[in-house]
Amino acid sequence: MDAMRVGIVGVGMICDTFISSISENFSNLEVVACTARNMDHIKAKAQQYGIMPMTKDELFGDSSIGMVINLTPVEAHYEIIKRSLESGKHVYTEKTLAASYLDAKELADLSQASGLYLGCAPDTFLGSATQTAAEAVDSGLIGNVTGFTIMLNRGLDFLYDIMNFLLQPGAGFGYDYGVYALTSVLSILGPATEVCGIIQTNRPSRKHQLEGMPNYGEEYEINNENMMTAVIHLKSGVLGTVMFNGDSIFPERPYISIQGTKGILHLPNAGAFGGEVRLTSSIREIYEIMGGGDEDTVLPVHHKFSEESRGIGAAEMVSAIREKRANRASKEMACHVLELLDCISESSRKKTFCTLTSSFDIPLRLTGNEKF
Repeated sequence: MDAMRVGIVGVGMICDTFISSISENFSNLEVVACTARNMDHIKAKAQQYGIMPMTKDELFGDSSIGMVINLTPVEAHYEIIKRSLESGKHVYTEKTLAASYLDAKELADLSQASGLYLGCAPDTFLGSATQTAAEAVDSGLIGNVTGFTIMLNRGLDFLYDIMNFLLQPGAGFGYDYGVYALTSVLSILGPATEVCGIIQTNRPSRKHQLEGMPNYGEEYEINNENMMTAVIHLKSGVLGTVMFNGDSIFPERPYISIQGTKGILHLPNAGAFGGEVRLTSSIREIYEIMGGGDEDTVLPVHHKFSEESRGIGAAEMVSAIREKRANRASKEMACHVLELLDCISESSRKKTFCTLTSSFDIPLRLTGNEKF
């Protein structure tokens, strides 16, 4: 079957990763064109990959392009996604779906009404690590799930110096980085119903510290949160806690665990596709099932996509379109995770619990035999 022709909007750093990964891994996608705000950047990227440089009007008006992959900063997502859908094109977008849940819901409703697919990163949950963890939970390896914990750290000063978009509303630490771990865990355990949280912005006024950069020594303001913590109640009854600490250090030392009545799963960095999933078993399980010993067990991997696989969400969506089923990196899950983040912020402002209005179905697990 012919590959779906794709136009990319946004030619920043992540564009190279997407185009290279799609070319190497996914035969059902063909990147044919790119566009952005700056024509010089468009032409340079098009020449680099042998694709067509286009204005936005040309790309949206080309009926041979069936899908737009949106790689713009989050503040541009609403406009780009809405115009793509109104042009009759399926859309796969970088995270988050929009700058707010209300905007995201409007786009999801437009997609539904138009009969067009809308998918959203992060698609790292389709990698081998989260799929291995999902398989373990589904098989009852840790018994009944009772809780989860997510702790992420990062020293953002360096990133503020080189990625100005991280200073803008909608691109705070929880929205830019915490979204990976939340998507990973909720894709396994299902939707949340209520949350109580606190956010804050530590040291909102700073100076650029990276020597050699044009803005070295200049003052800047952080216009979003860099600290976010919450207690989350899932529909299943599972309780979880999150701490997204962007005023810490590099290197990152993520801690992501899912706790059950028979064991605890330890997941790797959710921003990557692969990595070890470790099992800590109860004393009874260790001695009755595993034959003794008190070391964590590294679970065997039965799934593909352990290496860089950006674009798997778009490729999987093409298969879903052709099979007339729901795609896994769905608009519903993306909307729900965004509402959860917005609810943490609302809870902090109002100093009360926030009830979520959205939901989603847990995405189908990958079998390990898929070909996209």
